[in-house]
Parts: sequence; C-alpha cells; structure tokens
Amino acid sequence: MSFSPILVTRTACRICGSKALSKVLSLGDQYIAGSFAGPDGKPPVSRRIPLDLVRCDPAQDQNACGLVQMRHSVPPRILYRSYFYRSGINQSMRDHLAGISKFAEDTVKLEAGDLVVDIGCNDGTLLKSYRVPGIKRLGIDPSNMVEHARAAGLEVVNDFFSEAALRSAYPVQKAKVITSIAMFYDLENPHKFVGDIKASLDEKGIWILELSYLPLMLKMNSFDTVCHEHLEYYSLAPMERLFAEHDLEVVDVTLNDCNGGSFRIAVGHCGQVAPSAEAHDRVQTLRIEEFELALDTDAPYAAFRKNIEKIRKDLRAFLAKAKKEKKLVHGYGASTKGNTTLQYIGATPDLLLAIADRNPDKHGSFTIGTNIPIISEEESRKKKPDYYLVLPWHFMAEFKKREADFLKRGGKFLLPMPTVHLVGKD
Repeated sequence: MSFSPILVTRTACRICGSKALSKVLSLGDQYIAGSFAGPDGKPPVSRRIPLDLVRCDPAQDQNACGLVQMRHSVPPRILYRSYFYRSGINQSMRDHLAGISKFAEDTVKLEAGDLVVDIGCNDGTLLKSYRVPGIKRLGIDPSNMVEHARAAGLEVVNDFFSEAALRSAYPVQKAKVITSIAMFYDLENPHKFVGDIKASLDEKGIWILELSYLPLMLKMNSFDTVCHEHLEYYSLAPMERLFAEHDLEVVDVTLNDCNGGSFRIAVGHCGQVAPSAEAHDRVQTLRIEEFELALDTDAPYAAFRKNIEKIRKDLRAFLAKAKKEKKLVHGYGASTKGNTTLQYIGATPDLLLAIADRNPDKHGSFTIGTNIPIISEEESRKKKPDYYLVLPWHFMAEFKKREADFLKRGGKFLLPMPTVHLVGKD
C-alpha cells in the first residue's frame, strides 16, 4: 500500500470521494498523541499538527456517505515509528480480546489447520487466546510491539496489512477468521483495505472488526477518542455502504463499553454466512437507532462541541483549585487518550505533578506536549496523592480494584467523561 510521505489536508471523503466536507470539531494543534517524550523531554516528532474533524455532508451533496473523518493525514511511518500501547497490560483488555476469539470460534467452525489472522496484532494477546488446537495463527502489525508477539512464539509479518503481506506468509491459504481490533479507523484508503480483506477471506470465513462507535463517542463526550492515528469515526451506515461496494455484508453487530464505547461487527461474503435471527434483528435495530440520531445533520455535533468545552473548563478549574488547596493530583494511566485530553485542557506539570503507569517501557518518559513525568504506580502510591485523574477512564472498574487501598484512605478518582466527576470508595 502506498502512503504519502508528507502531511496531507484532505479535500475529499476517504470513502465516497465527495468534496462536501463540513467542520465537526477542532481540538487545536497537537503533538502526535501515541508517543511520549524521552528523558530529555524531547518529543519524537516536534511538529504540532491540527486535530480537526470534518463530516462528509449529505446536506451539501446528496451522494455523500456521512463519514466523520480527520481533516489531515499524517504519514504512517511517522505515526508508528514508536508505539507504547500493549494489549496485554490490563486484565480487562485481555478478557475482552479473549471474548472476541470465543465469538469467532462460536461463529465459525474452526478446525486444525485453519488459518486465523489478527491485523494490528500488537503483543499477540488476541491470537494467544484461541482455544482450538492445531490452528495456524498469523499476526500482521507495522509497530515495534510485534517483538512481544514473536517472543510468545507467534508468527508475525511486521508490516501494514495487505493481501501481499498475508501472501508473504501464506501464499495460497485463505483465512477462516480475520480480526482487526481498534485499527480499522486508522486507514487512509479504506477501500484498498476492504478489497484486500475480501481477497484474503475464505468463502465461508468471517471478518470481525471492532472500533470506536461514533454515536457512543458523542453520548459519552469522549473527545479523547480523537487522535491523529484515527482517521475515521464510524457509524454503521457508511460502513455498510463501503462493504457493499466489495460484495461484503454485515451479518452481526453488538455494542460494548471497550475504549469508551465500541461496536463489534461480523462481516462475510454476501450470501455466504447466514446470520441468526437475533443477529439480523441487532443489525436492523442499530440502523433505525442511527437514523433517529440525525447524524446527517450538525445538531449532534454542535451539542458535542458545547459539552467538551465545558469539560475543559471544569477540569482546569478543578486542578487549579486543588493546587491552591495544596492537594496532590497525579494522573493515572499514560495513554494516547490521555495525551489528547491533557493537550486539549492545557495541563502543566505544576497542576499535574506526575502520571502513574504500570508499563515499565514508559517510566522515565514525559507526556507529549505537556511534559508531565511518567512514573511507576508504586512510586506514585508512595507519594500518597489525594486525587488520581484517570486518563484511560474506560478501565475504571479494574482501577478501582487495583487501587482499593488508595480509596480506603480517602483518595478519589477524578474522571473527565461524560462530565467531570469524582469517584470514591462508595
């Protein structure tokens, strides 16, 4: 797949090619959120890039598909030069990914010798969770995280997904299951990707993809979903249009709370995978619900803009008040989402003294654009913060268990979404 080596400002929709692009949101010029500054405080990429969303607008072009998308495209070799997120760090994510492999095994009869492929395999957590013995497991991922997958004994192609990348490992065999979790929204050319999926998928195979769901992002005010990596912000309608052009169809869809609100879609070759009656009803119900939300108008996006501006004001006010009262506030979880939030609210090291994180790869680094030191959870606990600003707030249930002692001594979690609020032991 060929990518532009320079920053590109999009003038046409990535799916339908319409030039009717209306503004949805601007979070200002930000550093690339998926990276962190080294011990010297220098970011891997020192250029700030606009973080703006636009909408393919049916009100201006009757053929427009309605896709919400990033205005600018950063070269992938810049985005993925250094990557810190690991799927296996959190138990809740390990359990979630195991649920995806179970769904695949329940939907398709896998047998020894069948090929399963995970696109964006990261550290291999999903591939390792399959229970069927004797299957062939292949990961495809361009990031440095594949070192962890290989160390676990998995076969990995260290590249962006394409039919050619898969064929480099399996020249003839097609995949019975393909998964692409939290990455389909990262594509500059979705048509090329979907075409390669079609060419790589067994006739009776399924493609399972899971990604952030636009209506849930709007409902939860989760502006932290927006980052330079995520080029598209999908609802079901534009996805169905895209798939249909490649003779693929949605056979099931479910919603979940992962990453602040996601949807999981099962896709097969048209007419080859018969959905259950329940699955058929789920797909039709979601179509109707989306239509009722009026996503083809500006109304839901105007409300979103208003709500997140209030979050910014409320968070800054809380941190300033805590500083004045000599309360110690640490961040919890140095994450891509957190970098977007911290840059948007204009956080500084005098307001947020440190970020606690359990990933040792991040310790000694600094948050990008806000220069807040990242320390271990153990070091943070020793300093006895009064508040933890939870950045990957969608893991809150796990964090409450992990920090039971913090809550017991009167500490409180500060959560930014859907509105700024505190969570204590009760």
